[in-house]
Amino acid sequence: MSKRPSKTINLEGFEEVMRKLGDPRLSQQPMEELLTDASKIGQSAAIKAISGGTGIAERSINYKVFSRTMWARVYTMIARKRAMSIDRGRKPGDNPSIEEIASWYFSTPFRRHWDMSRDNRSKVVQIWQAIKEHGAKGKNFIPVAREEIEKELPRLQQRVIQRLEELAKRL
Repeated sequence: MSKRPSKTINLEGFEEVMRKLGDPRLSQQPMEELLTDASKIGQSAAIKAISGGTGIAERSINYKVFSRTMWARVYTMIARKRAMSIDRGRKPGDNPSIEEIASWYFSTPFRRHWDMSRDNRSKVVQIWQAIKEHGAKGKNFIPVAREEIEKELPRLQQRVIQRLEELAKRL
């Protein structure tokens, strides 16, 4: 299994501002805001990139900010294998089982909630056949989210540095 993607941020000019502040705890709130804002940007980009289908994947995208260790994570609650399949797509012949298609089609993994009428069975089989023959295009929601965060980081970092400098001037 591959290592999960991560990104470490080093704020340029941060050390100088911290010396002016004297107490690193004063930077806690602005840093939490940076992490929250960056996470929201990543979440929004991932949701936009993954949109379509039943909406389950969209609703599964979330984020968490860990204040004590100053890190954040944008993640999906769907299974890793499924998330990677959505992100990367499938090659022709690399098709999921009929049960996996039905689970996606009916927006639930529980068979008792599936309406397996003739029309619905036919649609599930058509989807399975299409993936078997043509594959499925990936949504690339993971790299899209990362790129969007990286694009916005300089602006977010500058805003934090400015807030900390203003705070240092008031001390």
